[in-house]
Amino acid sequence: MKYKFKFLSITYFIILSIALLIPLDFFLVTKIVEQENQPSNNTSFIIHFFLFFFLYFLFNFSFSNTIKVLLFCITYSVFIESLQLFTTRGFQIGDIIFNLIGVILSYFFVILLKNK
Repeated sequence: MKYKFKFLSITYFIILSIALLIPLDFFLVTKIVEQENQPSNNTSFIIHFFLFFFLYFLFNFSFSNTIKVLLFCITYSVFIESLQLFTTRGFQIGDIIFNLIGVILSYFFVILLKNK
């Protein structure tokens, strides 16, 4: 079962990385979501929260060292947003904040689950 979680978490990580780095004006993105229908900043922050909440949740059940997983997810959150400086997506500090909130709340959620 652990191998299935590892496969799922690594697949999610790859898809998330691609989704967060692909320019919003890329033709595949505009075919799926027209530019005028793309999420606002407020909606984008909520999306980032859930994406990173789920990232930590998956990685926690895939790998045994909770602290290393937490540090990895925090580092990845800052790194992936920093890479957006080199794309047309643009860097937003709000995205990093909501990424980190998602990771940290997921961390505490997992602790609550394990204690029950």
